[in-house]
Amino acid sequence: MFESWITRPQDRRRLEASTLCRALVLFAESLESHGYPSRTLRRYLFAAAAFGRWVQRHGWSIDHVDESRLQQFVAGRRRHRCRGRHRGRLPDAVSGIRRFVEMLRAGGMMPQRATARPEGPIDEIVAAFDSHLDRVSGLVVATRQTYGRYARALLETRFGTTVPDLQALDAECVSEFVRAQAERLNVSSRRLPATATRTFLRFLITQGLVADGLAGAVPSVRQWKHASLPSYLSAQELAAVFAACPVATPTGRRDHAVVMMLSQLGLRACELASLRLDDIRWHDAVVSVRGAKSGRERVLPLPQDVGVAIAGYLRDGRPSSNRREVFLAVHAPYGALGAGAVSCIVARALQRAGVQTAHRGAHVLRHTAATRMVRAGATFKQVADVLGHARIETTTIYAKLDVDTLARVALPWPEAAS
Repeated sequence: MFESWITRPQDRRRLEASTLCRALVLFAESLESHGYPSRTLRRYLFAAAAFGRWVQRHGWSIDHVDESRLQQFVAGRRRHRCRGRHRGRLPDAVSGIRRFVEMLRAGGMMPQRATARPEGPIDEIVAAFDSHLDRVSGLVVATRQTYGRYARALLETRFGTTVPDLQALDAECVSEFVRAQAERLNVSSRRLPATATRTFLRFLITQGLVADGLAGAVPSVRQWKHASLPSYLSAQELAAVFAACPVATPTGRRDHAVVMMLSQLGLRACELASLRLDDIRWHDAVVSVRGAKSGRERVLPLPQDVGVAIAGYLRDGRPSSNRREVFLAVHAPYGALGAGAVSCIVARALQRAGVQTAHRGAHVLRHTAATRMVRAGATFKQVADVLGHARIETTTIYAKLDVDTLARVALPWPEAAS
């Protein structure tokens, strides 16, 4: 039954004797279909069998193993000692258990993970706030979660663990909360607590839970929009980053295509992560990009060097997969890259190239693309269209990096009076 994956007869007999034998076969077939190497498949299969024996020893049926019992099993696994960590790290096979459990839950053989429910009055208020944002604002999940954290912090700061009396929220409490939160952040992020708190108070006002006008108690956080320069790479630094992504390996071909698209088209990390195969129209030499913030689609020209890089990755670097996203992980199960993974690719390439920048994520390449366009004579409207800026004022920050043009309009330094 397990001949395709397990060579030793005694190992096969042990798997066949498991009460989860049929589920183990389905698990092995699933791992194989997702491209897992044979060594990883066997390790995950033995880990799943060990989980089945543990359940059997406790006298449970698999359909009664909930999340708490799964956590109990994982906590009992022996950890590898690891320098710098107090408890070490769990063995790699634990991830195999997780995938096995996901398969069992999808097949209805194990109960689903319990959905967290509001446990108290503050939880209910924050949940209602999140539902309101989802319904009327169209904010992405990550932004709603951030706003919810500030809403919870405001209520806990004012009321602690007691039942909140929202009518007791006053201007002084709101003002002090926002100032305290802003002081903990760097300059570029200090407006976030004010924005989140103001949005939360407006929600409470619409529900009739606080006094009208309380949102006006949120202090304005002064932030000079053009006080800093965006980080960007010089032509020599960008060439070094390209050289640090060798196209001799599948990983190098993927990373090279990622860096090429970010630096030439000025995409955000999340826009590149969501790019699909159908978005590239090869015959028209264009690529459709869904704006991460505005939600609007923009169509960008596909330069030849970018197209060559993508085609090389698709032919010789991209794993065989039914997924439609362009860029995938290099290891099974070959999932689509997230925005964080895209930024990590750029950060590693910068490190290999020995390039030092203030910001080491994907956005430095977006700034590089914008800076090159401005210095090449593109208008701010053209740059804004490429970058997907909703307001042209957002694009004008790159004017400070057009050193040649600035030098022509700079006034001479006044001489000191004798």
